Amino acid sequence: METTTFQSMRNINERSASLLLLLLFSADFVFIAVHCIQELTPLINDKLYSIGRDRGFSEIFQYIKWFWIIVLFTYLTISRRSFSYVAWGVTFLYLLCDDSLGIHEKVGRLITGNLGFEPPFGLYPRDLGELAVSVVAGMTLTPLLIWAYLRGSQAFKNMSRDMLLLILLLAFFGVAFDTVHSIVRGIGLGWKVEFILGLIEDGGEMLIASLMLWYIFLLSVRDDICTSFLFDSVRRLLKRPSV
Repeated sequence: METTTFQSMRNINERSASLLLLLLFSADFVFIAVHCIQELTPLINDKLYSIGRDRGFSEIFQYIKWFWIIVLFTYLTISRRSFSYVAWGVTFLYLLCDDSLGIHEKVGRLITGNLGFEPPFGLYPRDLGELAVSVVAGMTLTPLLIWAYLRGSQAFKNMSRDMLLLILLLAFFGVAFDTVHSIVRGIGLGWKVEFILGLIEDGGEMLIASLMLWYIFLLSVRDDICTSFLFDSVRRLLKRPSV
């Protein structure tokens, strides 16, 4: 009877998490569609509907995702009685502050404001400054995450490996793709190329943030918290022999 009840609760929790992911992705794609309408047609003439607009409607939705993730990590810290989860909470607190306050943009401009050099590849000095701030932030947070990983439980280590994969994907869109976008803008390949790159960059960030929220929510409601399904799945996929 207890096994049946446990399995039933597990199925309910996983269905709830799947439904949450569906809702998040639905909202993301609506924001992306409205962005395309705003950019490509005269039907909407308000930059707040642009997914690349600071403090626009989609950006505010991103803030809410980061905030919910922080709340869930706080819940995990209390429910699992482990301060290791605080390290990831602090990481997402930085992401929230960076997105909402534009930390890397403002500090990057401040750093490069008085530098009299011309970066290569058509980049602006502020682009290098923003990249430098992001790198320094990552280097600052990494020791805290390593410390938490080393002292954390196996469940925490499984979660951390999965979160690292998602963070790398977020960095790919938010840092690497942003740099490519800036290079293309400097070269001047036309608004169509810039539009597509901007759509991939900002849309990718939105979808990855939704995946992160889904993952932490699922971790919070599952009883078998030692199960890791992202890192291990990727590792098995890479080890699979080719036909």
